[in-house]
Amino acid sequence: MSHLTFTCIVLNDQAHEDSSRYQNDRLGLSEPISRRDFLNGALLASAGFLLHGKASTLSPLDAAEAFNGYGGIGDYAHSNGNTWDVLSAGHAMRDGAFEKRIVSATDTGEIYDLVAVGGGISGLAAAIFFQKYKGGRALIIDNHPIFGGEAKRNEFLVDGQRLTAHQASAIFLVPKKGAYTSQFYDMIGMDRSSFNYQTWRGPLPEMPLSHSPYDTPRNYGFYFTSQFTGRSGMWVMDPWRRQLEGAPISATERVELLRWGTNRVPFPGPQTEGDAISRQLDSITLEDHLIARYNISRETVRKFLSPVEGGGYGLGPDVLSAYCNYAIENQFPEDGDDTLGDQMFPDGNGGFARLMVKTLIPDAFAGPRTVDAVWQNRVNFRALDRAGQSTRIRLNSTVVRVEHAGAPSSAPHVVVTYAKGNRLYKVRARRVVMAGGSWTTKHIVHDLPASHRDAYAQFYRSPCLMANIAVHNWRFLYKMGLSGCRWFGGLGDYLSVRKMALVGNEPRTIDPDSPTVLTIKVLFAQPGLSIAEQGSQGRAKLLGTSFAQYERAFREQLGDMFAPGGFDPRRDIAGIILNRWGHAYVNPQPGFFFGVNGKPAPRDVLRNQPHGRIAFANTDLAGASDHRNSIREADRAVAQLLGA
Repeated sequence: MSHLTFTCIVLNDQAHEDSSRYQNDRLGLSEPISRRDFLNGALLASAGFLLHGKASTLSPLDAAEAFNGYGGIGDYAHSNGNTWDVLSAGHAMRDGAFEKRIVSATDTGEIYDLVAVGGGISGLAAAIFFQKYKGGRALIIDNHPIFGGEAKRNEFLVDGQRLTAHQASAIFLVPKKGAYTSQFYDMIGMDRSSFNYQTWRGPLPEMPLSHSPYDTPRNYGFYFTSQFTGRSGMWVMDPWRRQLEGAPISATERVELLRWGTNRVPFPGPQTEGDAISRQLDSITLEDHLIARYNISRETVRKFLSPVEGGGYGLGPDVLSAYCNYAIENQFPEDGDDTLGDQMFPDGNGGFARLMVKTLIPDAFAGPRTVDAVWQNRVNFRALDRAGQSTRIRLNSTVVRVEHAGAPSSAPHVVVTYAKGNRLYKVRARRVVMAGGSWTTKHIVHDLPASHRDAYAQFYRSPCLMANIAVHNWRFLYKMGLSGCRWFGGLGDYLSVRKMALVGNEPRTIDPDSPTVLTIKVLFAQPGLSIAEQGSQGRAKLLGTSFAQYERAFREQLGDMFAPGGFDPRRDIAGIILNRWGHAYVNPQPGFFFGVNGKPAPRDVLRNQPHGRIAFANTDLAGASDHRNSIREADRAVAQLLGA
């Protein structure tokens, strides 16, 4: 049976235990997956109740355990991605489960000058800009146990060493001094424009390592699974320099992949966002653009380049606007230094979220507002929602309705209702920034105009699973001559060992005996299906697979891939954390950026002006998932509300 089968299969106890005992021993699972755990996974998969509002046959505690799995240590241990509680509350809001109770919500008596709905980068930035431009009482409401949105961390304790990895939002580029991004970094106490990274510790010869999981290191290999070979998988080392020699692919596929991977065809891309080339690219799919640019077939694109081409937007190139490959560079032309490359906190852009919270609430972290202190000190949760301070952060609170108290053009305030535990509460706000994702905002804002609803209907989102796999060491990779690799078939597409930035108390050196975290990003592209179908079917797979099923699949896959290096899942894997993001990426289709047939782009409908006392932010509105867009969209939304 496939470990990722999505039908309910019932085995008798003895048959299941017999069939799994050998695999559990080989894969290093601490104990056999019990019949109860197995059925939990099957029920999650077959019922699909998270997506369709159906009742679960499991108790809430059983379902949460089967879904969440291990969360690590530290402040983020109960917030690995969208957990069961977060999903359950969000889907209840979507399905109208709170509607009849809203009228009886407890009035806290609070009134704020600004309420930001969402405590990710955009919501935190909205509060920072509000305090800069005007000042007053601000409240940030977030549905997770900790702030940051997708900019969060996982922490492991392996062989006495604390390891940190990112849950999603990862890298940043070095901004030009005085440019927009640089000015914001200065506002939040980002006291370094770039990082120093770990150095090599002997005696083994040094292997070059990347600074982020998205680089392609020099020591690289391609792994082709059994679906390509018809037998066990095989490696092709140093694939580009060796011209894909020995790869189990056709001669035509080899020529086309080499044309794409090594003979980069110059392309006079767009110079500014909205120029003629930008608009032409936005009128076609990224797939059609790749076919024309590299003279390769549609079959090659779908078989080998999906979802890596377009992976920063969550799906494959068959449904994305061709402008996706150029948007970020045009949106922030003053950021990036080729000599320094991608920069990354050990926990990804969670480092920025922590600095932003320290800026808003100084007591949130002990010590000075420096990168080192804020990165390594624990969160003081009691300081976040303390009466009397100018900004408060209210966690574990799902906003279920936002509505003007009267006509939007003349209402004196907005009523914000949220669920916390089993109770509903409401506060009043003179201004509201909807800083959460497009998939929630369209349900929450009760008096949203038809034009805005139509615009939000053109926002598509796709899921992502970020798996962080802690290993006691990475000797197995070193023995194979690898510091990174890509594979075709299976869960995810690539991984690499990375040097960590020297922040706080991170170890100063690294070698093959160092414990580390391997991050695998799993996307759910299904070329040939519509953009909506790919998103919904991907979510069904992501949410319908138990932690135990994913854990088993990752152990088996890594065991097969790295057997030549002596990898043993039982011995080498120290822990696995799964971060499930059901709506991780905005998927801009052709026309998303600049509109179709003379109609305004959907993002511009929401950006052009506020809806009464409500303005809209979030990275969605720029069409590219990037923390800088989260910041800039928040800046615009606050300025609009203040009439700046």
